[in-house]
Amino acid sequence: MTARDAAQELIELGPWRTLYRIGRETRQRSGLAARPRAYPSHPAPARDWLGELPFGDAREVARAVTPRLDASQRDGLLETADDALRGRILCFGRWRADYGAPLDWYLNPLTGARWPADAHWSRALVPAPGRDDVKLAWEPARFPQALHLARAAAVDEARAPRLFAGFTGMVRAFLDASPFPRGIHWASSQECAIRLVAWLFATRAFADLGLRDEAHERAITAYARVCGHHLLDEIGYARHAVYNNHLISEALGLCVTAWLCPDDPAAASWRALGLRLLSDESRAQVFEDGAYINQSHNYHRTVVQELLFASRWHRSALGADEPASWREALERSLTFLYAHQNPLDGRLPNFGPNDGSMPRPLSQCDFSDFRPTLQALSLHLHGERLYPPGPWDEEAAWSLGAASLDAPVTSRARPSVSFAATGYHVLRGEDPSSFACFRCGSVRERFGQLDLLHVDLWWRGQNVLVDGGTWLYSGPEVWHAHFLRTGSHNTVTVDGRDQMLHYRRFKFLYWAEAALLRFIDRGACSLVVGEHRGYARHPGGVIHRRSVLRVGDDLWIIADALVGEGRHDARLHWLCGEFETELVDGALALRTPAGALGLRVYDGDGSAVEIDVARGVESPPRGWLSRYFGERVPVTSAAVASARAALPWTRVTVVSASAPEVGVNGEAWTVHTPEAVARFRLRDGAITLEETS
Repeated sequence: MTARDAAQELIELGPWRTLYRIGRETRQRSGLAARPRAYPSHPAPARDWLGELPFGDAREVARAVTPRLDASQRDGLLETADDALRGRILCFGRWRADYGAPLDWYLNPLTGARWPADAHWSRALVPAPGRDDVKLAWEPARFPQALHLARAAAVDEARAPRLFAGFTGMVRAFLDASPFPRGIHWASSQECAIRLVAWLFATRAFADLGLRDEAHERAITAYARVCGHHLLDEIGYARHAVYNNHLISEALGLCVTAWLCPDDPAAASWRALGLRLLSDESRAQVFEDGAYINQSHNYHRTVVQELLFASRWHRSALGADEPASWREALERSLTFLYAHQNPLDGRLPNFGPNDGSMPRPLSQCDFSDFRPTLQALSLHLHGERLYPPGPWDEEAAWSLGAASLDAPVTSRARPSVSFAATGYHVLRGEDPSSFACFRCGSVRERFGQLDLLHVDLWWRGQNVLVDGGTWLYSGPEVWHAHFLRTGSHNTVTVDGRDQMLHYRRFKFLYWAEAALLRFIDRGACSLVVGEHRGYARHPGGVIHRRSVLRVGDDLWIIADALVGEGRHDARLHWLCGEFETELVDGALALRTPAGALGLRVYDGDGSAVEIDVARGVESPPRGWLSRYFGERVPVTSAAVASARAALPWTRVTVVSASAPEVGVNGEAWTVHTPEAVARFRLRDGAITLEETS
């Protein structure tokens, strides 16, 4: 850390956020945050709020959805619910962890270490050996199991009484173990809001099945009252420090607590602030072209779920359509996310931070399948389904009612598209399951990863060149840095540096500028050319320029150049999907379920360049993929490194279904395969098309 870096942090924070952070740190460290607060106590309102919750009737949902589940999906849901009653919770939509029976709400199940249960929330997140990532203890306290229990009860009503008893018992146990203001579960107001909505969903679903408990409902209302006051007191942190999905969730929490506790003297202020923030943040966080502020598809889906619930709640509880800004943000999101989707399995590139967040897991689809949320979103916005009947319909049925599934399926095109405002570009051919996604846009906020000019490549529905993901937020810094930083992404590093400075665990400085130089779509081929200046602040003023050319569905050409002054170390990196690979005659062969695919790298004269491969290396980390939070698997990392190379430095990567013939005459290139031919000119990494077929 240098004085220049510290000054840069203040510049990027801005004066107001700097003052806020100083004030918050002072308040936390001085103990002022731990001063007792006397929140007013009022009896729960007599009105029955269950009927105003915007969820589909449980029995109707079950009748509509159960035929769309195969036997393994139905049995899997029932097993997940039974496991939850035994303290084995499905975490992050992927893997089960044993939290004990009764649940230990402060346990890290991977290490056995516990967070302090009696510390004031402002002092509870003190790190210690074995605690690692607090999200591992927060996950069961978000109550995804409440949704699993309620959904299982709807599918098999004979189990409903036992599952209802388990759910209400868990809520009582949590409230007993986490009284305000003690423990880690009050340290993030977002967690409070997500937990509350999960309880409301399950309580309503069980009520549809004829199962109610007045004491349980009063306890929820009492909890909501405390949440409302706590959210209002602490929402400044989300507004000025983590102004992303945290702020959306907390604003929604203010609206819901005000609705549940209308008799509270502060309820009107909760609702007014919550509604205003949701409108403001819908405009601010979902950018004008539909990309999300976190530069993460997973976080984008999280916010879509929150805004979709907010919209349905607004109609049901307030009797009016949602504000235009909410709807417009959802419309932009639908267009953006659908454009990046693999049509065969519903997945999107693993771009940006992926912490396994899903506020409402409402289907038996894989966590990485976006079809459930996008189906519900399309039905809400247009009354049309994007996909034919399937297990992905369950989220829409719960969110909008079972009758929504009677809507027609409307075909929606997936063309090549450039979201130029934020720098996301998608190249597709005739086969929509073969496409490339290219990250080239100036950094507009501090959230995201150091991944400029990263290319994610899908071929016949297989994610062949991938983004490595996240794994964990905490734990050993070397692993967090590996997944976050430039070297693990499909791009070029210069002199061993990152494109920006990784300054703190969740912050980078010197936000890089990028430019789209060319975007062309001719049907038979498409091309995108861009560059970034993240390395330009260092000696040599290096600019990285990249072109991505698609020809047909089976030929991809990625040209990279470093331009500037002097000699530099350069490293081109490609991370492969979960396939067997081998080096054959200088080419990397990928054995995918859709067939064999080859990756070859050439220098500026068209000569083949040696590829170095590694897989699952622990120290230093190399060759790892994390599609799910807390899980990593070894995959092939392919790299081409050049020591002290004179600029301009050029490398051309060819990915093709058949071995290519490459011819170079000065700037003129020809790449020929049995499936396609590409003729182009290449100057300093910028491709100019001449002829393709």
